[in-house]
Amino acid sequence: MANDDVQLTQAQAYETAYRLVWQYMDREPDPDAVSVQMMLVALEPTDDHYRTNDPASWADWLTCVQETLDGVPLPRFPSA
Repeated sequence: MANDDVQLTQAQAYETAYRLVWQYMDREPDPDAVSVQMMLVALEPTDDHYRTNDPASWADWLTCVQETLDGVPLPRFPSA
């Protein structure tokens, strides 16, 4: 992403957060409450507001922001 200071609308930020949680849980073989706690630890901000406890989380976030800005369709559960 070229501009590190992209401004998102509230709706875009919500969509981006949805994408981030989805991609994290998609990587988990058996998602549960512990998986969510681990995700939150990885995403916890540090003193450097552009970094997290897990640097890969920042790259994941930037990917999700770009997908939101590009209008990539949201991941969805299969319809029954």
